Amino acid sequence: MLHTDRSWCVCPVASAEELARKLTDITWCGCTAFSLGDYVWLNDAAGPDGAQEFAPVRRKGRHGRPVQVESVTVSWCSVERLLELIEQTQRGVFDDSDFAHEVTPVLQTPEEHGRCPHCA
Repeated sequence: MLHTDRSWCVCPVASAEELARKLTDITWCGCTAFSLGDYVWLNDAAGPDGAQEFAPVRRKGRHGRPVQVESVTVSWCSVERLLELIEQTQRGVFDDSDFAHEVTPVLQTPEEHGRCPHCA
């Protein structure tokens, strides 16, 4: 995660296919996150005018703390390629990669989050 001072509004998605469509079809505000299974996908983009970057984070890693397992520039992915990456993430393929590291994201429900400076 590039943004350690950001809080994210987490909304569930029903499937990897739904997540792939949402991330490739729409430019999201900086505080958007989606949950799918054991992972949350946090918008880690620098701003709305640049490439959309999402950080998949496993909610509980090996030591019980959140672990960012990858960083995906979804703007550069086709739906098919992103679906492949999401499915790999869900299977834990990236959990023990050299990139994986503990993080401390502030995750909120829509009710807790309300509106923030990143909300468009």
